[in-house]
Amino acid sequence: RGSGGGGGGGGDGAECKERFSFAHGCLDGHLLAGEESFVLERRADDSVWYGVQTFSRPAHPLAFLGYPAVRLLQWRFARDSMRAVQRGVEEARGSGGVSGGASGGGGGIRRG
Repeated sequence: RGSGGGGGGGGDGAECKERFSFAHGCLDGHLLAGEESFVLERRADDSVWYGVQTFSRPAHPLAFLGYPAVRLLQWRFARDSMRAVQRGVEEARGSGGVSGGASGGGGGIRRG
């Protein structure tokens, strides 16, 4: 879902020019119960912000056994997807597509 306007997702009150967000949750019968959400924003200053938020818990007795590994994989996915977004923004900036940064100096990436 994309929308313009409104406040920024970082809680800092920054004006958001464009926003794309996506969320999904586990269905009944899945080994885990939980949701993941992804938010990509371009702010009024043309900085780019990306956030991933995940929460889950085991929903089946067998899921308790592998849950520490699941959390590690979720953390790695968040880290790797943030790096991919940062590379994409840097490439777009190089081709004139985006003028803001993906991290540091006027932009940011956060993991929820």
